Order: sequence, then C-alpha cells, then structure tokens
Amino acid sequence: MAGGGLGLMPDATAIARVAREATGDTPGEVRPLGRGVTCVAWAVEAGRQEVAVVVEIPRDARDATHQDDPANLAARHAIHVALREADPAAPVPEPIACSATIDRDPLGGRWSWQVLGLASGEELDATRHPEAVRDLGRLLATLHALPVEGRGALEDRADAIRGVASTPTDGLLSRWGRQWPYDGRALLAHPVARHAPDLIGALGELREPLLRYADANAQVGVCHTDLYGRHALVQDGRLTAVMDFGDAAIVPVAFDLASFAYYFAAHRGWGALDTLLEGYESRRVMRDVREAETYQLLVVLALQKVQKHTLSGDTARLPEALEVLRAALPRAVRRDA
Repeated sequence: MAGGGLGLMPDATAIARVAREATGDTPGEVRPLGRGVTCVAWAVEAGRQEVAVVVEIPRDARDATHQDDPANLAARHAIHVALREADPAAPVPEPIACSATIDRDPLGGRWSWQVLGLASGEELDATRHPEAVRDLGRLLATLHALPVEGRGALEDRADAIRGVASTPTDGLLSRWGRQWPYDGRALLAHPVARHAPDLIGALGELREPLLRYADANAQVGVCHTDLYGRHALVQDGRLTAVMDFGDAAIVPVAFDLASFAYYFAAHRGWGALDTLLEGYESRRVMRDVREAETYQLLVVLALQKVQKHTLSGDTARLPEALEVLRAALPRAVRRDA
C-alpha cells in the first residue's frame, strides 16, 4: 500500500481503530483490498463479519488527472443508508459508519473514511447473468426514486442527498464538465467533428431533443452514472452488490440506463438493455419511453467519452467510444422521429 504518496496514508493499526470505532467489535486481520483513483480500501475482520474500510487519498498523493475528483464518502454513505431504508434487501453493501457520522474520529479528521459491509462475487456479465441484470434494473428504479435536493454532483454530506447545482444545465456540467450540447459550444468545436465528420449531420438533428434533458421539467434522480462491470457483483446468478457511488449525481434518470448500455449492450447486442428495462419498469409504455431516452443519452455519454479520450490521448479507448456513438446515433434519431 506504500508508494505513490500513500506513505501519507493511515497504516493497518489506524485502519483497525476505525473498524473498532465503527462496529464496536475487536478487529482481527487487516489486509489491503486495493487502490482507486480517489480512495484506498482495506478489509478488516470485525467480530463475525468482514468490513471494508475506505479512506480518501489526499489530493497531493493522487495523479494529476484526478487531483480534483471528490471521494464523496459521506455522500456514498447517505445513498447506501437511503437505499437500505427504501428496501432492506437492496443489493448494496451494508452502510455502517463514515467519518461524518462519528463523534470521535479515530483518524483525527485527517482523512475522510467510510466503513461498510464487505461485498463479494464475480463481475456482472450481462450475457451470463440475465436475472442479475433484472435485479440491477429494480435497484436503479429504487435509487432513482430516492428523495433528493438540487441538481448535479453531490455535496459530501451524510444527512441528505443534495446536488451542488441549482439549475439543470449547471447540474449536468458539474458532473461531466464541458459537454455538448449543454455547454453552448458549436458541435464543430467538439473532437467528434475531427474523428467522425460523417456523423455531424445526424448529431445536429439531435441537438434540440438533447437540450430537453436540461429542461426544468426533466425527470431527475440520484444516479450512479458509472455502471461498468467491476461496480456490480453477482453470486449464483443474482446481483449481490452495486458499489462505488463516488460519481453519483442528480441528473436525468436515463443517464444510468445509458451508462449500462455503454458498457454492456452497445457492443454485445441490445438484448441486455431490454432485460434491464424489464426489471426497471413493469409498464410497457414507460419502458418504451425509457428506451428512447436511453439511446439519446447514450449519444451524450459516447460524445463525453470521445472528448475525454481525445484530451487524455487515450488512443486505445477512443475507438470504442466512436463505435458506441455509431451504434447509438441511428437509434436515437429514429426514436425522436
């Protein structure tokens, strides 16, 4: 766990103190789980259960690309608590405590942290695990119905799910930064004009339909926004845990459906999206509405990936983003006809 500035992080003894304060149990074995871009995670034996202790990495110990990314551990805790209150069987790790809910912080306020039940399972495979995909649809429906305030990226607080922005457009931009068509730029200024000029005409037709998602009347909810394989775990064919709500935001609800489609459906056939929607919405008419929204917002997400990978010079992942864009665009245009 050392290296890359992590010598500034709490050691195993300090992590054990956090687990003891959060659970009230004497900790046993402490072992590292891994490092993300904003956090480090440890597994700790605490009584009869294992818990995960997640600790924020100080900004000066991260790579430059992610120095300003919030860890939002208190906001993650608030989402877990709200989901378990709405559905005690919700497939998310059990929320135990975070640094914002403890009177006596074992780390002295130097690092924000979260303690939750340790999740296990294999990564979700939408082809092999159709019932788990339906489970995910049901979880997303519960998530999107949680009470929220404001718009956009979340305030890091444990007592409410609240966005930092007051307007729909500012909310979208607070999560994704500069993003056509919400940032006012001309489409020709977007990198897609260089990489796929043949798509400019169809994209231009979608500008007005896409701007509707920044309307004050657009249906919004708290969304995970980053639903790829490692964030969803499966055991015996059923969803056991959706993890890492660090990028959660209050945005149009179909952004989560589009996020799933980006990682699980666009390259493997659209059947997985149909399966997700079966779990998400029982009414056929509303499933059709959500499907249309998904294709349109999938175009937005693919454009965001094109921009991100162009700016970072990630030539390995740029073709994937362009492929998703080409697959989604005709469906998005047809759905708006």
